[in-house]
Amino acid sequence: MLLDQAVAQEKVPRAIAKKVRLRMKYLDGAVLRAEKASGLAYPPYYVEPSLPMSRGGGEYGQVGIMYARVIPTAAPGGLVILVQFTAALVAFGTKATLEAVAAHEFTHYVDLVRRLSTTNIVSDEQASTLYEASFADAERTIAPKLLFSEKSLVALVTRKFKAEFVDQSLNKKVDESWIGKGLPVRWVGPEENVVRLGVGAVASAKFDPRVLARVAQIREKMAA
Repeated sequence: MLLDQAVAQEKVPRAIAKKVRLRMKYLDGAVLRAEKASGLAYPPYYVEPSLPMSRGGGEYGQVGIMYARVIPTAAPGGLVILVQFTAALVAFGTKATLEAVAAHEFTHYVDLVRRLSTTNIVSDEQASTLYEASFADAERTIAPKLLFSEKSLVALVTRKFKAEFVDQSLNKKVDESWIGKGLPVRWVGPEENVVRLGVGAVASAKFDPRVLARVAQIREKMAA
């Protein structure tokens, strides 16, 4: 576990790591809620001990904190889509915040499957341009109301993500108890939001059939 490595390297205090482990039940519960409300399986997810941050925007002053994100990556067995949650989010986010973030990231995941499964690869050059542009646009999602049957979850996600993620209480806790105490922070440049995948990895990707079926249904609703 990455968190264990961070503790062993004395980058994260044992007390914080213990807090994250104790609160993992809320993250796991948030994932389960998204699964039940969508009828779909959540993609693999993990907890990142460092806190990704970017300058030049975001709700946190002039600094954007990436509490969670969907990361497509090429693996030996093919394309893998992972969801990354930060230890800071798990440690200091409320149960409602974790549920909203987990559901929101799930909308990113389904939209990414939609785009990758419907893109026609013509050439290496064209594919490179298409996929770089797609992954750079981190705000593309499926509307929660098209994905989740639970109205209260749709309302929660909509409230938390009116334009971008808003949780001033979480920001304050993270500023004081993570950033302010010198815990791991990683500055992310704009170029890191662009994921470059080989044409072969995308063309041979095997997506969850149930997600593909739901994508087809959503496409029909959007076209109606």
